[in-house]
Amino acid sequence: MKQIKIWAVLAVFAIAATFFSCTRQASLKALIVTGQNNHNWQKSSLYLKNILEKSNIFTVDISVSPEKGKDMSEFIIDFKKYDVVVLDYNGDSWAEETQTNFVNYVNDGGGVVVYHAADNAFPDWPEYNEIIGLGGWEGRDEESGPYVYIIDGEVVRDNSSGRGGSHGQQHEFAVQAFQPEHPILKGLPEKWLHAKDELYSELRGPARNFKILAYAFADEKYGGTGRNEPVLMTIAYGKGRVFHTVLGHAGNGNFFPAMECAGFVVTLQRGAEWAATGKVKQKLPASFPTESKSLQWEYFEDVQDGITPFLSRLEKYEPGKSYEAFNVLRKLVAENSGDEQKMAEYQQLVLNLLKSGKTTVESKKVLLKEFSWMANDSYIAVFEQLKQNPELAGEAQYALDRARLD
Repeated sequence: MKQIKIWAVLAVFAIAATFFSCTRQASLKALIVTGQNNHNWQKSSLYLKNILEKSNIFTVDISVSPEKGKDMSEFIIDFKKYDVVVLDYNGDSWAEETQTNFVNYVNDGGGVVVYHAADNAFPDWPEYNEIIGLGGWEGRDEESGPYVYIIDGEVVRDNSSGRGGSHGQQHEFAVQAFQPEHPILKGLPEKWLHAKDELYSELRGPARNFKILAYAFADEKYGGTGRNEPVLMTIAYGKGRVFHTVLGHAGNGNFFPAMECAGFVVTLQRGAEWAATGKVKQKLPASFPTESKSLQWEYFEDVQDGITPFLSRLEKYEPGKSYEAFNVLRKLVAENSGDEQKMAEYQQLVLNLLKSGKTTVESKKVLLKEFSWMANDSYIAVFEQLKQNPELAGEAQYALDRARLD
């Protein structure tokens, strides 16, 4: 009976996957350029790929450079094959042919997304700095161009001397639309709370053919400048369109709140479509951060190995946080349904989570509703105990009824 139930559940998953995969045909090609960075490019590139593919309008390739210090002469990219190029790179200079290909690609109408630390790259490449508008670090100073920020609703270009690029400690901060009618932002809340991130400040550069779409206040109590700093920008270069987001820090570890913020995800998806086509046809999201509450995007797929990196999220789930950990567990159960040892491990994992005092009530609700079909005899006493908790009584009774049907 248990095996029949497993196959029935898998059939439902398969039908659902087929339905959602057919809802919209991906029509645009994106390339992520990565391989060297002062950030966790191994994970950020996969997150970016996931984000773009989940829009259902992009197919995505990833081009990985040689390691830092290695021969770059063979790292030649034909950008013309792509509608948009996403830059997740900060490292050694590209081969001259690749540099020429990139400048020609943008000049001829190619789209570009500049993501986070990609605006640190190539301080001595004039065309690149024209394309990204503003940059930071890597020796940038007043020779690189003015600081650009906002005071009293006006864009200020400040030619004073000083370093290019800084940020205070990571924290949540409000993103304020400056061009709310731009296609990338149109229809989104004009002010929303972004998840914990680095707030890039003191960026400087040519900033020609440049628009600030949104800014954030760099609060001095977090080590900021006390100014409204640009966080979302567009740049026109030749016939090309460039979307520049400073958001989305990816550090060490397995949890990246800045990249998982729904505000970052949605603006990146919309910015990439605009860079590729000049328009944004994506529907507005059903949920989005508010002025007072950030929101994790719920559609991330697993970019890790196994369930171990997600255990803390299975324990600590609350409404509004990412559902990713449960999706990973569901996927692993489906993939290993014929492996008795693996299935026994997952049964024990769910049982341990239900018994643990560290697991949140909301997480236990999900486990009782979605994974009680895995229950064996050892679950019954736990279900009975959870039934005594008024907050879990309904879900525990559901799980009991389901288990007893066997």
